[in-house]
Amino acid sequence: MCGIAAIIGFTDKGRERFGKIGQCANLLKHRGPDNQKYIIEPNFAMAHARLSIIDLSEASNQPFTTHDGRFTIVYNGEIFNYKQLKIELQQKGHIFYTEGDVEVLINLYKEFGKDCLQKINGFFAFVLYDKQTNTFFAARDRLGIKPFYYYADENYFACSSELKVVKHITECNTINKTALYAYLQLTYVPEKISLIENIYKLEPGEFLFIENNKITKEKYYSVKLSSTYKEGKDVNKKFLTLLESAVEARLTADVPVGCFLSGGIDSSVITAIASQQNKHLQTFSIGFKNNTYFDESVYAEVVAKKYNTHHQTFYLSENEAEAEIDNFLNAIDEPFADSSAFNVFILSKKTKQHVKVVLSGDGADELFAGYNKHRAEWMIRHQVLKTSALKSASSFTKLFPASRSGKLSNRIRQLERFANGAKLTAQERYWRWACFYEEGKAASLITLSSAEKKGFNELKSSYTSVINNDYNSTLLADVNLVLPSDMLTKVDRMSMANALEVRNPFLDYRMVEFAFSLREENKIDVHIQKKIVKESCAHLLPTEILNRKKHGFETPVQEWLKNILSSKVKEYCLDKEFIEQQNIFNYDGLKQVVEQALSADAGDATAVVWSILIFNYWCKQNIL
Repeated sequence: MCGIAAIIGFTDKGRERFGKIGQCANLLKHRGPDNQKYIIEPNFAMAHARLSIIDLSEASNQPFTTHDGRFTIVYNGEIFNYKQLKIELQQKGHIFYTEGDVEVLINLYKEFGKDCLQKINGFFAFVLYDKQTNTFFAARDRLGIKPFYYYADENYFACSSELKVVKHITECNTINKTALYAYLQLTYVPEKISLIENIYKLEPGEFLFIENNKITKEKYYSVKLSSTYKEGKDVNKKFLTLLESAVEARLTADVPVGCFLSGGIDSSVITAIASQQNKHLQTFSIGFKNNTYFDESVYAEVVAKKYNTHHQTFYLSENEAEAEIDNFLNAIDEPFADSSAFNVFILSKKTKQHVKVVLSGDGADELFAGYNKHRAEWMIRHQVLKTSALKSASSFTKLFPASRSGKLSNRIRQLERFANGAKLTAQERYWRWACFYEEGKAASLITLSSAEKKGFNELKSSYTSVINNDYNSTLLADVNLVLPSDMLTKVDRMSMANALEVRNPFLDYRMVEFAFSLREENKIDVHIQKKIVKESCAHLLPTEILNRKKHGFETPVQEWLKNILSSKVKEYCLDKEFIEQQNIFNYDGLKQVVEQALSADAGDATAVVWSILIFNYWCKQNIL
């Protein structure tokens, strides 16, 4: 796990950018503190920051060039089946000089070309140069676990693991308002674009090839709906076998491996399986002092006790949170406002003091219908509630305050979203429930040109168009949008800010393909969500974990906006001079949403203010 950067020069003017590559290695140091190195060649420059996980020797440092000088690569990721692939390649005559997976990747490409990507079980983003053919090959893993930002024009191509590095190389500085409009609604930027004009993201399952200064891009993998797996007693057995295999593969490392343990079903299942394979497993969770609504640590400790793990709970006070806010904001790179990112940042920072690698339960909710919105969608599709009941619910919710800060107020907020969503088409409903802020309300904060509005509508449609009469299509939309743009971005940014590698067994591509071969009845019915997970792993879980309701990994944002973040709200959201100088937001609309966020009837306004605070902090540091 590392940070990468590369500049490929097409012209003399483009090659002038090579002088920036040394600073790129330094900018990525937090992702790879064990070694930073860069090289400059006649037609390209590469930089690498290494977090040593497999083959800790200097022989696997990067940029890595083969003994014959033909191939050079910068690579971020892990290939979990690299030992098996190495044996296969050796049988074909390939010779290896290191014990790591980077040399396996190079020889895979040498043997199979672009088809090498189909043989990899792991996550990755890399750029590889073939001196013999004078070509470049770059790729991102199937599901988008590792990031890949890039820029291209007639003079050069530049890419990196982080937006700020590509921004440093290119000096691009213009806000993409289409991306900002999406960000205000979602709290994150979808993978197809970035918040800086002309800087893009290679999408999950894509590669690009550069030959004779011409760039071609191609999709090599996408998750398909099939629902072909036949009902039978073996379905649960198949699930558990795949998950056990995925966990075993992700325990492979030359450094200690632990587990994030939140106390939810997914991380508890991963911990249970991992502890059977590692008798000295360390587990880690985070708790909030004096805030029981957001604190799940007691459930994590129940699982840790059952499996006798070496468990640590890191309790976070408001004073500690306040002391870490600026560190967190500086680690974000591209504005990202899922509030649970702060939890992951602190958890990663504390965990890194004990291990270099952890397993997590990410991905199970998207694959197996774990979110509240998935139950709501199922209820609407199956007409569990009649129209009259929905109208009554809509009228009822208007009588009470709604917010995310307490159990009752959050339930009111959810009921209101459900009642409003039920009136929409499946595609419209999907986008509305993916968002924290409605399009119309977001439009009151910024003004878009007709071209920007068109760009947004095309972006939105690219994610919602997969939704059809098959319930699984809603989950597929989440795998395309929410999983890479929100969940995986959050984990990558916050963990790598602290040089911690996080591995996701549920996102083994074999598990993902199995999940989308199942019918909805295997995942959800009138009584249960994530049905196959719970039924297959019931024998592994304590009763109180198996039966507990879904609880998001959230942060008490509204409470913090009123106290430890109040000065930042004034500086980044209510400073009229700054807002007018920035010339992005409508000040009156912004002031109004801040007032709502601080009220008892906040709804989702707290998420919007948090998003704007993060964006404006970033903007002040990087743009103005």
